[in-house]
Amino acid sequence: MSAFQIELTEKQWEIVEEIWAKVEQETAYLATLSQEQRLAWFQEHQYPRPISFEREIGGTIYTVNAHFSKEAETADGKVNRILNQNITL
Repeated sequence: MSAFQIELTEKQWEIVEEIWAKVEQETAYLATLSQEQRLAWFQEHQYPRPISFEREIGGTIYTVNAHFSKEAETADGKVNRILNQNITL
């Protein structure tokens, strides 16, 4: 297992703390909702279309499109697979 350290400026650390506070606030809010209300909240906050964008770099326009396979491994499955590969009991 590898370990790494990231050094942040004071401003960058303030941004990280602000994001953590927002995540904790949203998590606390979602915990108060029923399962049906949480599902409705997540559906309301999903991207309405595929993630894609165009950027111009040095006079060349690059188009990036993201597509997700229905047969792809789930995030949960991937985390479990990685942990099982890297942890020996």
